[in-house]
Amino acid sequence: MVGIADSGRGGRAARSPRECAPAGAGCYAARSVGNEDRRALWLLFFSLVCTGMGQAVLFVILPPAAREIGLSPFQVSTIFATSATIWVFASPRWGRRSDVVGRRPIILVGLLGFSVSMILLATSIGLGLSGTVSPPLAFALMVASRSIFALFGSGTPPASQAYVADRTEREDRTRGVALIAASFGVGQTLGPAAGAVLATLGLLAPLYFSAVLAIASAAVIWAFLPEPGKPAAVERREARKLRFTDPRVAPFLLIAIAMQAVRATTAITLAFFLQDMLDLTSTQTGERAGIGFMVLAIAGLAAQLGIVQRVRLPPARLIQIGLGFGVVAFGLFAIGSGFASYTTALAFLGLGLGLVRPGNAAGASLAVSPEEQGAVAGLTGAIGVVGNIFGPLLGTTLYELSPRGPYALNLVLMLLALGFSVAHPRLRHARI
Repeated sequence: MVGIADSGRGGRAARSPRECAPAGAGCYAARSVGNEDRRALWLLFFSLVCTGMGQAVLFVILPPAAREIGLSPFQVSTIFATSATIWVFASPRWGRRSDVVGRRPIILVGLLGFSVSMILLATSIGLGLSGTVSPPLAFALMVASRSIFALFGSGTPPASQAYVADRTEREDRTRGVALIAASFGVGQTLGPAAGAVLATLGLLAPLYFSAVLAIASAAVIWAFLPEPGKPAAVERREARKLRFTDPRVAPFLLIAIAMQAVRATTAITLAFFLQDMLDLTSTQTGERAGIGFMVLAIAGLAAQLGIVQRVRLPPARLIQIGLGFGVVAFGLFAIGSGFASYTTALAFLGLGLGLVRPGNAAGASLAVSPEEQGAVAGLTGAIGVVGNIFGPLLGTTLYELSPRGPYALNLVLMLLALGFSVAHPRLRHARI
């Protein structure tokens, strides 16, 4: 559980931006915290589960549905790559905007954008499956629907991470970031199970359910998530703009690109990989892919809610250990055979992602001032998504040559990232 340092019975005394800035800890002006912080972070955690559920069921449903419509693996990856390209530009803007107007409004915009996108995407897939629209038009509608998610849904992650930075001490930053990141993992774990139950009502029912759940989560956050003060930058009505090349955060951004690239490549090719390597039917593919994504998510949760919360490892160690797990995972994908081997690889990958993501995000957050928390969260979220652009496109291209091609590429990326994390001084010495 996230621990928030208290000062006496009344909670931690509010600190001014000047007092906070040297330490790089996020803070609110004129507020007191304590148990309210714990409640707020757990409320945010449960409210964000819906995004993970939506993504999990989408990765299970879309590949076989796209094949039935008549779309190629490259077209499926293009849907996600287009959305990722938009996300790169939208996420930093939402992050900086949250430094000015507060975190909660931006979180709400993101959740509602996610809901609208999922409704439109499910409808587009349905039109394609029924033959109401041609495959090219169905493809265009799916790209447009997913783009709405990128334009507006990209506000939730940076605003949520900045919210954590505002309400945690430096020594608890990594655990707070891990808790919020775990909400996505919980959704990924529950998503396939809920999808299997809801699929009895129709193939697209899980997507519509995720959209409704997002609306409900937005209502809960609007009504109950506390934001009694405003971020420090609000006092000046301006937000600091960080550059991708800022030496304080650039190494963390490179790690984020690598991790998101391997995650996205695996997600977009896994169903195809299992179907082709194990000679499965479409129904069997959906079942095995669902199990695989559940293993990936559960392993990530074990890392985020277990290891990170209970073992106080500095960001540098979390990054290095997590990347080591990634090397093992893709080594198994590259040379292993059989469903057991592939699920073991997914377990190692989940552990790796569950350690690297909070360690990397916390390291970047601790490297900047409180006035830049929204900006740095937007940068890490945006630059990581660059991996969603190039990873799946290159991965699916390699897949056409060999099903193991994308995983061999991921193995090389993990080895390079591990070497970089050990060699670069800012990554090597990232501490609380």
